[in-house]
Amino acid sequence: MRRFTALVVCLLAVFGFSGSIAVAQDATPTTSANVVPIASGLTTPRGFTWGPDGTLYVALGGSGGNTAATEQAPASAILGPFLGGTTGAVAKIEGGCPTAVATGIASTRDAMGEILGAEDVAFLGGQLYVSTDGGGPAHGNPDHPSGVFKVNDDGSTTLVADLSTWLRANPVKAQPPDYDPDADGYRMVADEKAGALWVLEPNSGGVLSVKPDGTVARVADLSEGHPVPSAIALAPDGGVYIGNLTAVPFPDGAAKVIKVAADGTVTDVWTGLTTVTGLAVGPDGTLYAAEMSTGNLQAPPFLNFNTGKIVHQTGPSTSEEVATGLSLPISLGFSPDGGLFASQPAIGAEGGQGVIVQIVGSMGTPGAGIMPVCTAIPETIAPAGTPVASPVA
Repeated sequence: MRRFTALVVCLLAVFGFSGSIAVAQDATPTTSANVVPIASGLTTPRGFTWGPDGTLYVALGGSGGNTAATEQAPASAILGPFLGGTTGAVAKIEGGCPTAVATGIASTRDAMGEILGAEDVAFLGGQLYVSTDGGGPAHGNPDHPSGVFKVNDDGSTTLVADLSTWLRANPVKAQPPDYDPDADGYRMVADEKAGALWVLEPNSGGVLSVKPDGTVARVADLSEGHPVPSAIALAPDGGVYIGNLTAVPFPDGAAKVIKVAADGTVTDVWTGLTTVTGLAVGPDGTLYAAEMSTGNLQAPPFLNFNTGKIVHQTGPSTSEEVATGLSLPISLGFSPDGGLFASQPAIGAEGGQGVIVQIVGSMGTPGAGIMPVCTAIPETIAPAGTPVASPVA
């Protein structure tokens, strides 16, 4: 069983909190029996999606770098110094291991080792896009802004929306005390009907619309009270569902899911949740949420490790458990054939310890079988089309 060493980290400014935590956990902790790993060797896995041909793509946050920040922000005083690099990547999963699709994406690590980088992927009009919040001068990447990028066929990326610049010019109403002007471009989902990408601003508390021509608009300003919007899913009848993490100490039942309409109208749809980091809509329209940590503590480390859950909605303020004992799940999604998947862990996978798991039996979908064991190698030396992890004999 693979293990990784204890790592003392500060929780992300993008997640809207500070305070050190000790991460000492197993890469494959004891979970409910219906949780089956289907991909491994992932360097800081975040959001994932399926391409038009059914291939699974995942954003890899990377491992930061060694370039010092050229601009300081309130978040720098709490979590800095930030050290930037271009170790983020987009990969596709082949035989349980990741193969590089795009590399050289901005990534940063804070003073305690936490990573911001490539955060989500989405297909819009058949084109693959990646969002990153690891770029920008405050993150040690002045030549690589945070924002939304198009992934080209040759493995390069083209900037669509420079959100580092945009947020500085368009601040939210209630700027958080841990404000990070480069923590923009986190979770993302494609809206084919609107011809746009919905993009979250967790640290600032905004919801953006980004079009392929680079047009950016804030659809909703959720900054009041610093709810930390951290999960997004397209609503079948228009608009998006958004789940919030809440700030420390992450009380059980304090998180919720809201719906944001295209005109910015906000309504509550599901309350009584905890540390929501992933959302998905099932084939029958049922809402599912990933709860990163439950039974949380009143003092550092606040989070309660290996207590992550996948739940589905049973009422306006009630849930039923689908899977338990997950290791800080960070994203959630349904495959085209109705399988439910999650990526993990949110913290401590910069050395390739990340996995994607399937929740077997969700919506009646069979399990995916046993995955190969993969060992990560640095994304920066893996050109597009080559493995970013190698099977272990």
